Amino acid sequence: MSVKATHRDYGRMFPKWERAADCVSGQDAIHAGGIKYLPKLHAEKDDDYKARRARSDFFNTTWRTISGLSGMAFRKEPIYTVPAAIEPYLHDIDMAGLTASAFARGLVEEVLESGRAGVLVDYPPMPANVESITKAADEAQGLRPKMLFYDAKTIRNWHYARRRNAWALVMVVLGEDAPIPGKDEWEETCEPRYRVLDLDEKGFYRQRLFRVNERGEDELVEGPIYPTMNLKKLDYLPFRINGRNGMSARIEEPPTINLVNLNIAHYQINSDYRHGLHFTGLPTAVVSGYTPADEKAVLTIGATAAWIFPDPQAKAAYLEFTGQGLGALKEALADLEMRMALLGARMIADETAQAETLGATQIKRAGENGVLASIVIGVSQCMEWALGVMAEWAGAGGKVEYAINREFMPVPMGAQELTGLVGAWQAGGLSDSELFDMFKRGDIIAADKTLEEHQAEIDKAPPMPKPVVAPPSEEAA
Repeated sequence: MSVKATHRDYGRMFPKWERAADCVSGQDAIHAGGIKYLPKLHAEKDDDYKARRARSDFFNTTWRTISGLSGMAFRKEPIYTVPAAIEPYLHDIDMAGLTASAFARGLVEEVLESGRAGVLVDYPPMPANVESITKAADEAQGLRPKMLFYDAKTIRNWHYARRRNAWALVMVVLGEDAPIPGKDEWEETCEPRYRVLDLDEKGFYRQRLFRVNERGEDELVEGPIYPTMNLKKLDYLPFRINGRNGMSARIEEPPTINLVNLNIAHYQINSDYRHGLHFTGLPTAVVSGYTPADEKAVLTIGATAAWIFPDPQAKAAYLEFTGQGLGALKEALADLEMRMALLGARMIADETAQAETLGATQIKRAGENGVLASIVIGVSQCMEWALGVMAEWAGAGGKVEYAINREFMPVPMGAQELTGLVGAWQAGGLSDSELFDMFKRGDIIAADKTLEEHQAEIDKAPPMPKPVVAPPSEEAA
């Protein structure tokens, strides 16, 4: 088997990933898909098909839903705790200018789209003939850990096995595109490469990079490389495949695949509707009882033209569409739009058959249930794991935590609730930290502010002026 061989589930899922990716990309990608998304009509010529496709609009509900759900998760900045040594890395997590928050958001959007995404924590190899290096020299040469993102389509092959009484990833093949110089400095092409991460015969992590040459043979381009941590080889893969329910060896359906399918159905019906409007929207002049003397004669329509026929029985009229077919198509479009909206809403809450009170709806919208909450929890755990590996690689000990917001829908705290909480705090029923957390959940205090910072601001603030009480009037006395 070649290095470009794929996992047995890859071929089954790839068409769904591709369909979802095209919907997310928008109308140009859907139009480029041709008959895959918009079949030809019976005996339709190529030019007629191209004209019909150009008239067909794609209403990109898929991307609007994914973007909206992602925006709900990141309406507050993630809360994190990392060692001071790696905190600067969060402003450039991939050494290409991407922040940790933007990286996490990309993970959430990819899992919403495809159902899985990969994260590699990588570290550049030591310079040749160098076994150890100081931290200052390390940073001066840009030798520091970084996170790399891989979407579902680039994770081509993988294998899990039991290691130390745990199910662990022991091999993964990642597809990449390598730039290849052309004939001059302006020309550049891309060549597929295959990065293999696995454990060797002794159980040590190694990286190898392959290409398939002109003879169809696997050719080693780079490696094997054995990244070291604290001068020791790793005995695990610093790569994690994250699914819709967190780290999982099982491949899962894209969470938005039903929405994607409805979005394409909407595009096809919209094409029928626009096609019908094109041929029936404008009235057509019809003349009977008249034969022009000259075959090249043209009847001109307009305020300055008059038709005079020799035969008094000749008639002229406009042929207009009066059927109900277009109305049925319009209703079908509206029905699909409603169904797509419902599918998007179900991303934030589990389905239920019974009616709910407003309080129950708010509790569900708080983010403890639903597909979006599961994805956000899984990505939070993935980011926490990756930051932990980065900290270990940088030789920085300390606590690592990372949590993406799960309060998806803002639920402002009312005056009655606010008064009750303050009263419970004054009576000793709530601690300072508990009251502070409740205020943050109610969007009264910024989510990224700590209790110490809040208290410091209060201490620095000038005292509030006492309320002025008007003296009693003589009449009242």
